[in-house]
Amino acid sequence: MKKVAKIVGILSGAVAVLWAVRDRFISVAVSREPVAPAFRPVMPKEPEPGIDAVDGIGPVFATRLRGAGLTDLADLAAASPDTVAEAAGVSAARARSWIERAQTMPRQPR
Repeated sequence: MKKVAKIVGILSGAVAVLWAVRDRFISVAVSREPVAPAFRPVMPKEPEPGIDAVDGIGPVFATRLRGAGLTDLADLAAASPDTVAEAAGVSAARARSWIERAQTMPRQPR
């Protein structure tokens, strides 16, 4: 009986010591875990201004130009005056002025 009491005493002492230092073991285990990644919000890009942002091109001309395949400022800036004039139904001089304005407007890289 003395041996059983001695074993129980030793075990309960060990449990008491472990219980007393449990916070130290938990904090060590937690600090070794990887840190969760910090997520940065993704800022949406500003949409590139459309063809109708060019001075002189309204919704009707923009619809005609889009129908001819000129969908954005880069397409308009790279087009020939004859193509733009034919698509929009305007003079070549007016189409040339639209192209020049489209070339000077700031664009986002593709």
